[in-house]
Amino acid sequence: GDYEMLYNGVEVARYHRGEPYKADGPTIFFCSRHEPRKGLAVLLQALARLPADVRVWVASDGPETAALQLAHAGDPRVEWLGRISEDDKVARWRGASVFCAPSLHGESFGVILLESMAAGTPIVATDLDGYRKVARPGVDALLVPPGDADALAGAIGRVLAEPALAQQLVAAGRERAGQFSMAALAERYEGIYERLVAEGPRPGRRWSGPVAATVRRTASRMLYPR
Repeated sequence: GDYEMLYNGVEVARYHRGEPYKADGPTIFFCSRHEPRKGLAVLLQALARLPADVRVWVASDGPETAALQLAHAGDPRVEWLGRISEDDKVARWRGASVFCAPSLHGESFGVILLESMAAGTPIVATDLDGYRKVARPGVDALLVPPGDADALAGAIGRVLAEPALAQQLVAAGRERAGQFSMAALAERYEGIYERLVAEGPRPGRRWSGPVAATVRRTASRMLYPR
C-alpha cells in the first residue's frame, strides 16, 4: 500500500512557561530511565573530565540507579532527583546549562531532544539515527559517538565554555522544535484528510463500513469544527 510517515509532535508552548530552576553553577540535566542503553554511566564518567564546578541533575530512576549511586556516593556534583513532575522537569530543563542525551542505541526518535529545544536548552547527544531525525549535527545539537566519555566531555565543555555556540544551538533548536510542534502536526493531518476526501475511494483503497465512517467523521471534525 501507500504510506506517509508523520513525526511525533510535542506541545512546544508548555516548555516556554514557568520559572527556570536556579542552578548554583554550570549544570547538566539528564532525564531518562536509568538503564544501560540510556548511557547515564557514560555521562558520569564524562563528568570526571569536566571542571570541578560542573554539576549534574539526574532525574528518573531504573535498574541501574542503586549501582550508580553507590559508585558515585559522596560526589557533591551529582544530584539524584528521582522521578519528578512535568512542571519540575520543565523548570530543570530551563535552568540547566546543557541537556545531555548519551544513549548508546535503540532510540527511534528524539522526542526528548525536541522538548529540550522547546525549553531553550542547548543539547549534547549521541550520534544515533533516531536522534538525527530531529537534531542536525552542529546546528541544533552537538552529536558525539555513543559510549565515548572523552568526546562527550569535550562537547559538553565546548557548550559551557562558548556562550556564542550555546546561543546558536538554542536559537536553531527552538526553530527546529517549532517544525515538530503539535500545531504543525495537526496541519499535516488536516492536509491528508482534505486530500483523501477530495480524491475519494480508488482501486486498492477500501472505504467501506467502519473505515469509511471513520474517515468521513474525522475529516468533518477537522474541516468543519463546531
